[in-house]
Amino acid sequence: MIKKIDNNDLKAAVDLANQVFHEFIADGYSEEGRQTFTDYLDYKLQEMAEDLESGHKKLWGYFKDNRIVGVIGTRDTFHISLMFVDKHYHHQGIARDLFTTVVADLKRQQEGQPFEMTVNSSPYAVAVYRRFGFEVTDKEQNNQGIIFVPMKLTVIG
Repeated sequence: MIKKIDNNDLKAAVDLANQVFHEFIADGYSEEGRQTFTDYLDYKLQEMAEDLESGHKKLWGYFKDNRIVGVIGTRDTFHISLMFVDKHYHHQGIARDLFTTVVADLKRQQEGQPFEMTVNSSPYAVAVYRRFGFEVTDKEQNNQGIIFVPMKLTVIG
């Protein structure tokens, strides 16, 4: 089941993102990058409730047996800010289901008008985003040790 994350589930969603990051992505990052990501999550946990309330950010969770096993977040409406799935649930369509939920929500908001989505993908997830239709828009980049590939997708209403 997919539902929007509320304050009751926020810590579990952030913990999942941190866990999956450290299992699959962190090894390719410098110590600075690992710390930047951890700090981002810790900081965001404190202010995320306000951002969710204001609509500046949205988070959805994929729940199995009342536990979050996947999470996707957006900021500034059209930018995917995070997407993580528990390793025990990889290759089961959870990331696609989460992504489809976000696109459906945005389509409702845009009332059939085309729009562009962006993501700064970890190198680990580029192939996933390509399967969703995203295209690389620039070379791999490094910002405070966070390594990412800018990508975008045009969605036709």
